[in-house]
Amino acid sequence: MSIEQEKDKDTVRIWDLPTRLFKWALVVLVVFQVLSGSLGWFKWHFWSGYAILTLLIFRVLWGVVGSTTSRFSHFVRGPLAGLSHIRDLLGAGAAREVGHNAVGGWMVIMLILALLVQVGSGLFTTDDIAVDGPLVAIAGESWVKSMTSLHKRWIVLLYVLVGLHVLAAVLYLVVKKQNLIAAMITGRKRRDDVAPLGAPVPKVRFASNVLALVCLVAAAAIVYGVVRLGG
Repeated sequence: MSIEQEKDKDTVRIWDLPTRLFKWALVVLVVFQVLSGSLGWFKWHFWSGYAILTLLIFRVLWGVVGSTTSRFSHFVRGPLAGLSHIRDLLGAGAAREVGHNAVGGWMVIMLILALLVQVGSGLFTTDDIAVDGPLVAIAGESWVKSMTSLHKRWIVLLYVLVGLHVLAAVLYLVVKKQNLIAAMITGRKRRDDVAPLGAPVPKVRFASNVLALVCLVAAAAIVYGVVRLGG
């Protein structure tokens, strides 16, 4: 058996390529949004916002038709499952999961919703001088003022959620010796992090990359249609 074969035997494929590309593209775009907004690069700020909205809609679609570990039905669980996972994380036992854990699943949902609010409100923002969101023209003045205020304040919640997300990854690495960041890069986790020794590894069904491309094109078409509503 070669070294590569031995390596593959000790790890399990968990994440598909579309989910991983979504994750890291979103990270890059969110960082760019913060920088472009701070530096006054508003043209690029809007384009980056459209890209983020496209990714978010793609993720919603992929959460319905994508691979097993990418589907909302796989990782959105009740509060008792979340509490049980927290006990496992803080205790001496192993916190084995195929894909997102019960707490991480809700974090994914909160981040998607929070980003949708941030990007959605940005479509209606104005600085009352030279910069208007694409949908300002079809909205009332009071709505535009409310959305502009929300867009400026909501970012604080996003910072908190992102901070918690990073903290959770660090805790996993330090407490459980599980590198969740590496898994989201390679798509693979150590077998011991997925199932106990001797136990069967849960099957993961991987959806086609072509289907992912269809979802991405559909998401881009939706964003284009929304932006065009403003004329």
